[in-house]
Amino acid sequence: MGVGRSTLHRLEQGDPGVSLNTLAMALSVLGLFDRLADLVDPASDELGLMLAEKTLPKRITSRRKNASSENSPSADASGADDAPEGW
Repeated sequence: MGVGRSTLHRLEQGDPGVSLNTLAMALSVLGLFDRLADLVDPASDELGLMLAEKTLPKRITSRRKNASSENSPSADASGADDAPEGW
């Protein structure tokens, strides 16, 4: 693997200071490199998904349009502002 015994021991003990590269090399040597994708897949991180869900707003409301912007001379009554540029 190209790492020292102390690094390998720290990897086996779950030391968070061991680099991801070292973990990838160890998984490759063991023939488990494809499992690395499972480790970094956000969809499979139940704790991370739960914490992210707590930060979502409880209610989503749309913003009200400002009356002064609706009556501005730059606003086109035909709705041309919604069309892509050049149309």
